Amino acid sequence: MPPSPARGDARPARSRSAPLETPVGDLWISVSDLGLYAISRDAPEDVVPDSETVAEVAEVADQLLAYFAGRRRTFELPLDLSGVSPFDVAVWEAARAIPYGETASYGELAAMAGHPGAARAAGGSMARCRLFPIVPCHRVIHADGSIVGWGSHTWVKRWLLELERSALPAPPAARKRPV
Repeated sequence: MPPSPARGDARPARSRSAPLETPVGDLWISVSDLGLYAISRDAPEDVVPDSETVAEVAEVADQLLAYFAGRRRTFELPLDLSGVSPFDVAVWEAARAIPYGETASYGELAAMAGHPGAARAAGGSMARCRLFPIVPCHRVIHADGSIVGWGSHTWVKRWLLELERSALPAPPAARKRPV
């Protein structure tokens, strides 16, 4: 996972956005001079993408499409974390450490981020995360194993988990053995 270059306190002065059609619906990719700023299901206000912006988000789009096709498990993109609190940075970085195809509870995530006992705060951090699936919020589930969060979009979380699980090789005992 590449290091996060920026941890400022304000939205970038010049962010650009362009849409991307994906299996989970249209996403808007926003970049700044520092890197990927956000991925959103909603179009930013007053944005009209031009060919220069589309070119700027091309690497992000390529990596996302490869992920959605099951051909990419990690992302190698510089992130612009302007305006993100130190707590959220720690939680998002911990979420990025959850292996592809696996899950962790909100309590486990809080402990991974160095804040044991802060499961609810970690859940709030995941709710604020503007970088899905680069920060794999979908891999964080309730302690009882249920899929929670994401409001009415829990189907996206389920779909992403199924995508990752289906892309993993079968355990050795489940593989067919030569006869």
